[in-house]
Amino acid sequence: MCRLAVAPVLIFSGFVKAVDPLGTQYKIQDYLEALSMGGIVPDWITLAASISISALEFCLGIFLLFAIRRRFTSKLICLFIAVMTIITIWIFIADPVADCGCFGDAVKLSNGMTLAKNLVLLACSAVVAWFPLRMKRAISKSNQWIVINYTIVFILFSSAYSLYKLPMFDFRPYHIGSDIPKSMEIPKEAPQPEFETTFIMEKNGVRKEFTLDNYPDSTWTFIDSKTVQTKTGYVPPIHDFSIQEIGGNDKTNEILGHRGYTFLLISPYLEHADDSNFGDIDQIYEYAQDFGYPFYYLTASSQKAIKNWQDITGAEYKFFNTDATTLKTIIRSNPGLLLLKDGVVIRKWSHNDLPDTGILNKPLAETEIGKMPDDSVPGKVVKIFLWFILPLLLLTIADRLWAWSRWLKGKEHSNKIYKLIKNRKKMRKKIVAGNWKMNLNLQEGVALATEINNALKGDKPNCDVVICTPFIHLASVANVLDQNVVALGAENCADKEKGAYTGEVSAEMVKSTGAKYVILGHSERRQYYNETPEVLKEKVLLALKNGLKVIFCIGETLEEREANKQNEVVKAELEGSVFNLSAEEFENIIIAYEPIWAIGTGKTATSDQAEEIHAFVRSAIAEKYGKEVAEETTILYGGSCKASNAPELFAKPDIDGGLIGGASLKAADFKGIIDAWKK
Repeated sequence: MCRLAVAPVLIFSGFVKAVDPLGTQYKIQDYLEALSMGGIVPDWITLAASISISALEFCLGIFLLFAIRRRFTSKLICLFIAVMTIITIWIFIADPVADCGCFGDAVKLSNGMTLAKNLVLLACSAVVAWFPLRMKRAISKSNQWIVINYTIVFILFSSAYSLYKLPMFDFRPYHIGSDIPKSMEIPKEAPQPEFETTFIMEKNGVRKEFTLDNYPDSTWTFIDSKTVQTKTGYVPPIHDFSIQEIGGNDKTNEILGHRGYTFLLISPYLEHADDSNFGDIDQIYEYAQDFGYPFYYLTASSQKAIKNWQDITGAEYKFFNTDATTLKTIIRSNPGLLLLKDGVVIRKWSHNDLPDTGILNKPLAETEIGKMPDDSVPGKVVKIFLWFILPLLLLTIADRLWAWSRWLKGKEHSNKIYKLIKNRKKMRKKIVAGNWKMNLNLQEGVALATEINNALKGDKPNCDVVICTPFIHLASVANVLDQNVVALGAENCADKEKGAYTGEVSAEMVKSTGAKYVILGHSERRQYYNETPEVLKEKVLLALKNGLKVIFCIGETLEEREANKQNEVVKAELEGSVFNLSAEEFENIIIAYEPIWAIGTGKTATSDQAEEIHAFVRSAIAEKYGKEVAEETTILYGGSCKASNAPELFAKPDIDGGLIGGASLKAADFKGIIDAWKK
């Protein structure tokens, strides 16, 4: 609620000031005058302050509404309103200005109302700043930058547009459509102001004050008088507009009462007026002369300034004096052009946007500029909606739909029934992989591969089967295997992509033989060939790059097992070589746990020991990549697995098959392990 109380106020306040940057600048200058700093601060600084403050207020309101950068935004808003509240307290006490200018000319508030408003906003903003994370985001964090940048560009463009031309919205009493003479009238039934006059009289050296009710006799000598307004009466919308001849005669009624068209060229101060377009102004003046339209120049400048302007521009039009504040209120341009018809404002132009002189070749009544424009307030609101509100609304809808889809997906993942169905659909692969190591010549290897292939072709296994052979076997064995039944893998690959590395076989070469898998990190490679985690990391990356699935081996020595360091060891091996992968890359990794102390020794880890370490490995993967990835990762046991112990091992929930060494060199023994999945 506090958020919705503060945000709209900031947005409205910032916008109405941003689309009238000169009006906001004038208000800042009023404050400086009250502080006796008038004329000290350059105009460009006050104008920059006007645009900056308005933009900041508008942007903060939008950011708060969308809950963007919640902590920073809420604290900055609280600080901003606190500063504004301090200023309004000073205004309330000292009364330096009649209106604070919080809402530009759109809404006028008394200083007391302004203070009350700011105190309420300060309280609300403090609540928001205290609990920033309770604000629900209207747009996701990843798309916040769009709103931030679009809001800043929009409000700065609005200010620049209004500065170059005229304010998008005109809330002043001299807006297009305003009947100036009528706006100056005081209705007969309207309450009249009341005044009390006090007379200061003297007699025999004694001074006293008298009113009309007790006015003294003629023996008293008049010294002075003062009049004080005791009751406020009706104040018309326009009450300070007067047009004076340079000599002092009042021409207000004559000029405003003219029936027909009247041009009023307006410049509060000729000393600061832009003379770059005086040629166009002269052409409009000549046009007015040709068709008999009055053309007057209203200014608050002195005769000297008027004379200087005439010398610079060659101006021949008549000059009249009007209060500078009134002129700045009439039009936000110096100079600016006003077109009246029967005293009604029908057109306004900035000196940057004067009417095209090419169309001024016939009476005004027959031209577009001689008619009231169609750009009504509702039409301008529609434009703001189409250019700013609608894009943000569509972005918000699209963002929420995207966020909803992510939430729904997450909800599905947390749903037990969904999980059950999904797990049934996407069960972990069960794999039995044979590692022939440095055994069998080419002919023997081809014969064994053929025998295994034929055996499994006739008796389809309940798991995936892979045989990993020496390099020289790969191409020949690939020719005798049906890889829909038995997949082919290599026992190693190089850590280099290509080059002068005599005797090495690259991952690309392995792939070219028809192989789909490669064993990396086997304990024998680590022990005998000093393969380090960094070397293995490179091998893994190259294997994946070439489309190979990696059977990555981990395991501890007997000494490490006896020191109860097995968990520490296997986790370090994972972190050193495969945990650098993305979750997507890790999907192509099969983990093979091999207790080094149980390889070729005749010793075998108990099923409980194997399950315990397998469960730990899966938890380490979950810690790194999440539970879903861990549940889908195949983890094999590789320590003297035989047909006799395979059923017990494979019955454990975290053991998904085996990496078989010596038992894979005979087809019957290998098939016996494979058949464990049928038990």
